[in-house]
Parts: sequence; C-alpha cells; structure tokens
Amino acid sequence: MAPAHIAETHALSRAVRWPHRIEDLHLLFELGRGYVLLEGETVIGTIMWWPFGARYAALGMVIVTPERQGQGLGRQLMDLALDEIGSRDILLNASKEGVPLYAKMGFKTLEVLGQHQGMPSDRVAVAPPEGARARALRAEDLEAVIAFDAQASGLSRATMLRALFGIGEGLVMERDGRLLGYALFRKFGLGHVIGPVAACDDRTAQALIGTWIESHGDGFLRLDAPTSSGLSDWLESRGLVKVDDVYTMVRGTPPARAPEGPRLYALTSQALG
Repeated sequence: MAPAHIAETHALSRAVRWPHRIEDLHLLFELGRGYVLLEGETVIGTIMWWPFGARYAALGMVIVTPERQGQGLGRQLMDLALDEIGSRDILLNASKEGVPLYAKMGFKTLEVLGQHQGMPSDRVAVAPPEGARARALRAEDLEAVIAFDAQASGLSRATMLRALFGIGEGLVMERDGRLLGYALFRKFGLGHVIGPVAACDDRTAQALIGTWIESHGDGFLRLDAPTSSGLSDWLESRGLVKVDDVYTMVRGTPPARAPEGPRLYALTSQALG
C-alpha cells in the first residue's frame, strides 16, 4: 500500500459500508503498513497492520470488494500480512462473519466488543471519584499516559498515542497528582469517537466519558467498549446504542496486564484496538 492507494481504499471501505473518512485512513497508513490487491489498476482488496513494540501487532482493514468476495482473496491478503508480521503475536477485531476465516488461521476469540453510537440523549455529567478531578491532557502528561496505557493494554502504544494527541483532545483524571485514567476524543467516521479510554475503576471511566458526552452536545458519537468493561447498559442509557458485536481475537499469547491494575474501557478504533 502506498499513499496513492488511499483514495481508492477509502472508496472500497465505503463500498462495504465502513464509515471511515479519508483522514482516518491517512492516520492508519502513517502508523502502519499494508497491501492492496489490484485488478488492473483498480484496488479490489486491502489489508493493514500496525506494530506495537517488538512482540505484538494489530491487524485490520481487511476488505475485499463485494463483487469478488468468497473467492479466497481475503485469505491471500492475510497470508501476505502474516508473512510480513512474522513471529509477533497478533490481535484483530473481527465481525461475526469474519470469525470462521480467522479461526482457521489460528486466531482465538478473547473478548466481545460492543459498538455503541448515536446522538446522546443524556448529557448529565458524572461526578468523579471522591478527591479526583478531570482536566485537559497536556503535552507534559504524555509519558505518564503512555505508561498508564501500557499497564491497561499490555501493549507498547507510544507512537499511536502521540499521533492521536496531535489530532485530537484528551482528558486525564487525577487525585493528589496520581493518574487515575485518561480518555481521548477526536473526529472519526460520521462524527467523533471517544477512545481510547483507560481507567483504574468504572466510576473514573464513566466520569471521563461523561465529560466528553456533556461537552460534545448533539453531535454523533461513537465508542467501542469491551463487554467486560460493564459499560454497555450505561452507554445505552446515555443514548449510545449498541449497533454491533465485534470479536477480539489473538494468534499467539494475549497481552498481559496486572489483574488489579488499570484496564481499557474503550478502543482507539476497531482496526487499531
């Protein structure tokens, strides 16, 4: 995949009803690598992957034009990407329809995600934990946020987080100078996305997400939340309806995080995890 392919990749994503803006695809391209499948000079398939340190990678943007699906082209693209990724353990988020293909290639389901989106109907702020306060994320907070995220995700995502800080906004929650959580917010797809979000507890995560919901007004919002976060019913009550289930899969060893440490409450995107 080269920069000249991004416009056609965008058109292909629209053909399968994915909501990416072309700016979203530029970010994915800048952070990772990929292949396109050409018929003549026309892009009819794509795949991308993103390194997270030396051990892990995320895999996504696996698309085949609707007219050529079911012909083994997705498998060809997967073989190319897997060969390039090499010995890294690999994470991906799959649709229900994609799970059987990935299972045949050695991926196992770890988690179910809920894709929540819509126009918020309840924008009342959520009080933070006692003694905690939320404030804007500043450049001098980035290293602490990167370390906090590594505890929550088990991944080295510094490059991604620095890029997201450059194009969006962020909040941190702290108590007596100790970081309790963070939440990023940026333009994406049909409106804006809240994510990634990592926090030490449910209340902190809800307070951070609630602040973005309150401040955003009536615009379209999206948030992809692991089922284990326990946020689904709360997000539904806020008007962010679950429109789809997505399956987090891994080939290799899942990332390790401390059982009592912070955890992820929302993804960056389904592609990046």
